[in-house]
Amino acid sequence: MNVEADGIDLRIRLGILRLEKREGERNMRKLGYVILAVWLVLGLTPVAAAGNDFTGAGGTEIRGQVDAWKDGVIEATGTGVSPSSAGNAAQASAMARRAAIVDGYRNLLEKVGEVRVEAATTVRNYVLESDMVKTNISGLVQGARIVNEQALPDGSYQVTLQVALFGEHSVAAAIADQMKPAAMLPVPSPSAAYQPSAMGESAPVVSGVIVDARGLGLARVMSPRIYDETGRIIYGNMYLDADFVVSHGMVDYAVNGDVAGEAASRAGTSPLVVKAIGLRDFNANVVISRADADAILAANAKTNFFARTAVVFEQ
Repeated sequence: MNVEADGIDLRIRLGILRLEKREGERNMRKLGYVILAVWLVLGLTPVAAAGNDFTGAGGTEIRGQVDAWKDGVIEATGTGVSPSSAGNAAQASAMARRAAIVDGYRNLLEKVGEVRVEAATTVRNYVLESDMVKTNISGLVQGARIVNEQALPDGSYQVTLQVALFGEHSVAAAIADQMKPAAMLPVPSPSAAYQPSAMGESAPVVSGVIVDARGLGLARVMSPRIYDETGRIIYGNMYLDADFVVSHGMVDYAVNGDVAGEAASRAGTSPLVVKAIGLRDFNANVVISRADADAILAANAKTNFFARTAVVFEQ
């Protein structure tokens, strides 16, 4: 055994590991600078303050809406090309892949920033207000999952990145403190004029609620509300456990009944279905009749489906 040679080999390996660690740290710093630069650009266009106008059918949709509710994830694709200085094919592919990942991070960050949290508030607004949120969102994007990647025939590389909207490591978790209401309030009771169904105790147990807002131009937000025509808040995050909302979200959005009609729907197998009569707050919140609102509140008083966020909006 050549002890001296083995010792030299070990020192070389340790030196390589240290160099790889330093290179990784430099790459992470570079990525941080890229993310910061993107935030500075995105921060130039905050969303306007909220309004409370009641709009009926044919309401306009807010520009920049991100359809992040399909499967509860946000995806972005990045494309990269290798520099002309690449020494060989393997090095060129690796450098193109690295460039694609950085481009994907940049695109994903932009998409996350556009997600509407409430009627007139986006993730970007919270990033501008809070260094902690900026750090959380940057970390979330840097930890995005690569769900697809491929080398393209022209020598470029393409990567698809993904982050969750709700859950443990998600957009909602990154802005949890900002989403949390000042205080949790009790769900209101039906109005004094409410008359229960003649079926009484024999009425079927309501598992949740589906609000049919098809044709109204409903916009998707992380924290929506249901109002009645008098302005009473029937459903909102102030009635819900904040941690549960971060984990599960407040509603499912269904298009053409793709979620609402399934047995596994968030609203359960015996939901109460009501028709929205309009929208408000930049088309983010639905408005229902006072009679339907009372029926929902009465049903919730029996089975507490609000606590499970058993609500679906049909678009």
